[in-house]
Amino acid sequence: MGVATARPIGPFDVGGAIEVEYDAAGGPGFFGDPTTPESDAAGGGKKQDFTNNLSIYWTPATDAHAIGGAIRDKWRGTGSESGTLKYPVTDAGQTSKPGQFQHFQGGSIYWSVGSGTHVISGVIRDKYSSVGWESSPLGFPIADENKTGSTTTHEQLFEGGAIYSTQKTGTHIVWGAIRDDWVRNGAENGRYGYPTGDEYDYQGGKAQDFQGGKIVWKPSDQ
Repeated sequence: MGVATARPIGPFDVGGAIEVEYDAAGGPGFFGDPTTPESDAAGGGKKQDFTNNLSIYWTPATDAHAIGGAIRDKWRGTGSESGTLKYPVTDAGQTSKPGQFQHFQGGSIYWSVGSGTHVISGVIRDKYSSVGWESSPLGFPIADENKTGSTTTHEQLFEGGAIYSTQKTGTHIVWGAIRDDWVRNGAENGRYGYPTGDEYDYQGGKAQDFQGGKIVWKPSDQ
């Protein structure tokens, strides 16, 4: 990448793709002055930190992206670019509900005031994406993914439900009145076990299949 065309901003030079991102994402009013020189990051990347609790990270594969605030704190807690999330592939974006998200090579981080800051990745992230991210009835994640059974079982809780994934049953959402009934019966440790499919229309209401049977909901049940 190099810094041959770098320009001085405050105490350090800012150049190359980091300079392009610096200018495009808001310049000094957004980032403030650099607090470090450009330096090497894992896997042949580059990074630079700035006054306003922000950084820019760059690799040839991802280009340069800003990361800051609670999302950067969470990302650094996972090992930054050397962790499972690796490098950011987007800048932080505003969610459909008040909050922010940022996508990475290995997953995403979501933040809102009410739900906190959580990582979502793998098959659970794929399922979350398929129903519309935080715009779906699931809303924001309220916990990080939990892995049990030597990591063969994955679960993650959301404002409006949960996603469960096992090697035997696949990856499925449980939400609404069916989830309430399922939880009353002991959730995955109760009579029904794990979901084997998603909720579907059934006799004027909804139903969902589990390892131990079917849970049915109809409007009159409310």
